[in-house]
Amino acid sequence: MAGKIVVIDAGHGGSDSGCRHGALCEKHLTLPMAKYAAAELSAEGATVLMTRREDTYPSLDARCELANKNKADFFISIHINSPGKG
Repeated sequence: MAGKIVVIDAGHGGSDSGCRHGALCEKHLTLPMAKYAAAELSAEGATVLMTRREDTYPSLDARCELANKNKADFFISIHINSPGKG
């Protein structure tokens, strides 16, 4: 991964909670996953940029601009889907 630029997008954030199950929100799961992935990729030599490091909501355009402006080799967007009611 040395020399590669990776943008990691922790899905949702801020006022956009993503899918929910009771008090559990997608945005609270994607951020720690993104931070873990960032640490692992950095340890492998990648330059890692994150679309958010806190409970904020960067616009979809801002997320893409970050990757495009930095000529990212990879864009990883982390989401968790809900199976719905069944």
